[in-house]
Amino acid sequence: MLLDFCLENGGEMGMAPYPKGYLGNGLPPIPEVVGFGHIIQKESLPDGRSNIILEGLGTAEIVSLTSTEPFYIAQVSKREHQRNKNVSDELKEKIEELLVLTKRILLAEGAEEDLILKMNQILVHPFPVDFIASLIYFDFKTKQTILETTNLDTKANLLKQVLMGLNLGE
Repeated sequence: MLLDFCLENGGEMGMAPYPKGYLGNGLPPIPEVVGFGHIIQKESLPDGRSNIILEGLGTAEIVSLTSTEPFYIAQVSKREHQRNKNVSDELKEKIEELLVLTKRILLAEGAEEDLILKMNQILVHPFPVDFIASLIYFDFKTKQTILETTNLDTKANLLKQVLMGLNLGE
């Protein structure tokens, strides 16, 4: 139902992490800032569910909720983020370092070599820090802070702290 609604209305979908330990009734609360993207692929499964590939386009601030039944429908204001384009050499090096740290974590977790090789494409992704943050499991609050931050250098510094901690914990 949600997927059909999104596909019929421009193919965009917002995403927010499910609050850890939420036990309340009804729909869980969502943060004021959410990620959003465009559905680029849908694979229907025999049991009625679907696998989708969502291309991340940025973040949006929820202005108002139009509906909460049977799912959230919101009016949003898209936020402008600094893109990975025409950035300083120092920032490029920092993103490369994030990539190395991420590969180490994923290899330690048993990721396949094919995935690790494909990760070099992240260097030309418009939002490389957000993409890397989406691959690694760490606490929701920090991940949300990274998502909400619009300056690429600040985002990279926040993620570097997380990745350094995870690498030291190996």
